[in-house]
Amino acid sequence: MKNTKAAAFAAILTCTTLLLAGCSSSTSGASGSSGTSGAVVVGSDLSFPPYDSMNSSTNKATGFDPAIVRAIAAQSGLNVTFKDTRFEQLIPSLKSGNIDLIASALYITKDRATQVDFIPYITTGSSIVIRTGSAALTSISDLCGKSVAAIKGGNQSADLRGAASTQCTAAGKKAIDVHEFPTDPEGTQALISGQVDAQISDAAVAAQLNSSTKNKVKVSSTSLLYPIPVGFAVKKGNTALKNKITQGLEKIKKNGQYKTLLKKYNLGAVDQAQVDKVLK
Repeated sequence: MKNTKAAAFAAILTCTTLLLAGCSSSTSGASGSSGTSGAVVVGSDLSFPPYDSMNSSTNKATGFDPAIVRAIAAQSGLNVTFKDTRFEQLIPSLKSGNIDLIASALYITKDRATQVDFIPYITTGSSIVIRTGSAALTSISDLCGKSVAAIKGGNQSADLRGAASTQCTAAGKKAIDVHEFPTDPEGTQALISGQVDAQISDAAVAAQLNSSTKNKVKVSSTSLLYPIPVGFAVKKGNTALKNKITQGLEKIKKNGQYKTLLKKYNLGAVDQAQVDKVLK
């Protein structure tokens, strides 16, 4: 009888403690956010302008991704904070619960879709960047036998080492020598210093390199390479947060904020047919 009473008292005490502490057994992610909570930790590689960077004067995340996430958050009742995370660590950080949402120009691929749940929001592609004054490299086939900088963890590296290099060797040319760098700016510096012959980068990023490097580099390709959809990502099964982000995105499409941001950053609207093709 005493044991029964003691057990009952212990259960009541435990429940009371949990209530006072505001605990819940259904926590998810860095902030305990399942989409119903207002606090969301956003993982972004803040070394990737114009998508993501750190404003040194305000010490705040700036660029396209922070702008669109804040617009969505305002429509969805979410309180977002940004956590600077190197690109190759974004998905591992999401899986481990260190962040709740990835917003960092993350290309949608079939492999990544097995690891995260995507919310498509724009379409982009890649451009070839060369040192100003170098011979033009306008297409992927022009990169055969060349040393090319690419961001570590990005799908451009896999594309260049895979299908592109296979086409090179099939044509009797040397494969592409891919040099990976933790950040895109490091790849650009390698290009400027002559460590590599070219850099392949996201088209929106590449477009601003000429001015940001004081004309030391320029875009050499003449068309969008590897067009691909880009998505926000949440942890597999976090449908509540996914729904909130999706609903917020639809709201800013209707109120015109989405179109304004696309125009400002020279980006394209998401193409669902393209998403379906990638994930097929």
